[in-house]
Amino acid sequence: MAVGDHVVWFDDRFPYVQLFTGDHPEVERRGLAVEPMTCPPNAFRTGEGLIVLQPGETFRGRWGIRA
Repeated sequence: MAVGDHVVWFDDRFPYVQLFTGDHPEVERRGLAVEPMTCPPNAFRTGEGLIVLQPGETFRGRWGIRA
């Protein structure tokens, strides 16, 4: 995902991304947060895309920001 000269990248272990803003009726936007995710929101309830690790198992994924 690129915005201007800034790039947030993530490997295929993160099939979802969530964006947050600091919008408020009385304050102009001051920031944008980008969160690569392994599952969609509410996955603990739905189980969709949820990765369950057993004791001793690991998860490895890569993401980063290039400015």
